Amino acid sequence: MSPRCDFNYLGKKVSYLSLAILAALSTTVSAEENPASEQAVERILVQGDFRQQQLQKLPGSILVLSQQDISRHNAQHLDDLLQQAANVNFSAGASRGRFLQIRGIGERSEFVDSINPSVGVLIDGIDYSALGVSSLADVQQVEIFRGPEATRFGANAMAGMLNLTSNAPSFEGEGQLSSTLANYDSYQLSGAYSNAINQQWAYRVAADHQSSDGFIDNSFLNRDDTNNIDETSVRAALRYLATSDLTLDFIGHYRDINNGYDVFSLDRNRTTLSDKPGQDEQQSRALAIKADYQGLSWANVYTQLSGLTADTDYGFDEDWSYEGIHPDGYATTDRYLRQRDQWSLEQRFLGKDQANWVAGWYASGQQTELERQFWNWDLWQAAQFFSDFKRQNLALFGQWSTDLGDGWSLTSGARAERYDDEYIDSNGIAQQNDELMWGGKLSLSLVLTDATSLYLLGSRGYKAGGVNGEALGKAQGSGSEDLADYLNSKANFSPETLWNAEFGVKASSADQQIVSRVALFAMWRDEMQVNSWVTRDQSFIGFIDNAASGRNHGLEVESRVQLTDSWTLFANAAWLDSEIRGFVTEKGVDKTGRDQAHAPKYQYSVNNEWLLTSDLSFNLGVQSKAAFYYSDSHDSRSEQMHLVNLRLQYQWNELQLALWSRNALDEDYGVRGFYFGNDPRDGYEPHTYEQLGEPRRIGVTASYQF
Repeated sequence: MSPRCDFNYLGKKVSYLSLAILAALSTTVSAEENPASEQAVERILVQGDFRQQQLQKLPGSILVLSQQDISRHNAQHLDDLLQQAANVNFSAGASRGRFLQIRGIGERSEFVDSINPSVGVLIDGIDYSALGVSSLADVQQVEIFRGPEATRFGANAMAGMLNLTSNAPSFEGEGQLSSTLANYDSYQLSGAYSNAINQQWAYRVAADHQSSDGFIDNSFLNRDDTNNIDETSVRAALRYLATSDLTLDFIGHYRDINNGYDVFSLDRNRTTLSDKPGQDEQQSRALAIKADYQGLSWANVYTQLSGLTADTDYGFDEDWSYEGIHPDGYATTDRYLRQRDQWSLEQRFLGKDQANWVAGWYASGQQTELERQFWNWDLWQAAQFFSDFKRQNLALFGQWSTDLGDGWSLTSGARAERYDDEYIDSNGIAQQNDELMWGGKLSLSLVLTDATSLYLLGSRGYKAGGVNGEALGKAQGSGSEDLADYLNSKANFSPETLWNAEFGVKASSADQQIVSRVALFAMWRDEMQVNSWVTRDQSFIGFIDNAASGRNHGLEVESRVQLTDSWTLFANAAWLDSEIRGFVTEKGVDKTGRDQAHAPKYQYSVNNEWLLTSDLSFNLGVQSKAAFYYSDSHDSRSEQMHLVNLRLQYQWNELQLALWSRNALDEDYGVRGFYFGNDPRDGYEPHTYEQLGEPRRIGVTASYQF
């Protein structure tokens, strides 16, 4: 299906476009009337693009969050930080928010079948997509690319990308120690140190440990730590100035996560009845070698080789209760043990001087071995399932920017990527798939001043299709001919493509008292991938299906306003309208016209920072999110979310003390939800069962820099 320009679709919210233009151009006029000096302009550099570029001049909707932003929001984990990002949402379904959605697009879980994430995650250039992020300690900045980024990132960035950059080694000695104590028996210890070994070598070592009892009371086991947090992460980096033209970076990551998983309650609160609480564990190791060579006369050459291995153990008490509560003896657990090994090699050439072009290639390989331990309802006994999934990718990409004069520039980019899949499992299913996919972008930019630019952007993203191994396995063992036929029809799901049209304004006032970025977008999804379910007795058969299409359009606004010398206002807001088209569930329900899952209509974050004295500051933040559907297959919804965050900070030389609270009003809000019957006490009446987000947190943090 080819995208078409639906003028009713693009125009029915034309007032939002007017607001976008007026909001940003008000600062543009101010900048033109009183041109800023070169030194006055705020220069935030985006690290994740092909080249380091100024945020205000880079076409596209990108949010950059610094170390100061992380501290301002008392963020210890990525979940805490994402609450302030416009048109960004996450799904838990685990001890942390592992699955991300941007502009309403993204996965919400991974069970039997391997997924190709719509939103990828890079940490220091290493692909952590679908593995989650354990810590924000020693992170220099977080960049959120909204909209297709296929030219730069490929198949894992159909809806966008998160790029985390850690602090680099320094040739001067510097370090930091930090400790946090908080309620729920929580603490965090982190530290980092960097120094030179000699004139050519420098290093940096950072470590972080977080521990908490979690926010669940298990009344059956009389425990308050069945959903505990126990996470350790270590990062080491070496920088070698081999020659005046060659810089080598060696990076190593280690993560050890031993979290509990016990969140769903039959009473739909924070008290569970599980007799066999689950776990959400991960041990991962990653290495990367980066080479930056600038010795050629016509181009710089950047090369990165990286590898990652991750062992995960994810499981839960499937009946959320104890043996004997169900009249038919239903008392089971479900456990997924995965071993993931991956490697990638990227090389790109960046034209020098006025030759603003990029060309390169990318290759990667990934193998995921799964062992599932579960209860087989057909045989009424414990069972195991094994699968082996392999994928190889090869891509060529290029980008060219042309200066058209008078501040106008045209940028075009494209990426062609081929993937080859092999899948085999213990049900005897073996399939091979391959596909050649392409994506790209075309943008027209106008730089009005050094602090103000406008852009028009068109882009295309993509993600791979695959095999529904669980559906095929259930079809083989099904005693129902109708069910077997239906599941066999869902043996494979098709690749998805996403078209995006975007208009944006990025502007700053001459005195930098106001900085604003506005983006208005419309997106067309073809062969939209959706999570679907078939329910039989207590058995839930999950698979990925394709809706005919989807529509997503909306607005994103980010502003920083210096209201007075001592009062700064930070505001992020988003509006999103999404729609499913051409999707009928197994029960015959047509979802056409309904909002897509995890796509709230609005989000906003407002943070006030007051400098009470030269050493004392106070932050008051409010974060809000509209209700959203938990699934594309059912109509269960979350409630609206309104969170209040507080922070009182005192700076004394190199020592910083902070008293803080997240969700200070202790509001309950959902981060994952299901709709079915699972409670024998009410005759298995269907309910919305939710995993609740973080309750009121109160803590104190002390940091020392040296």
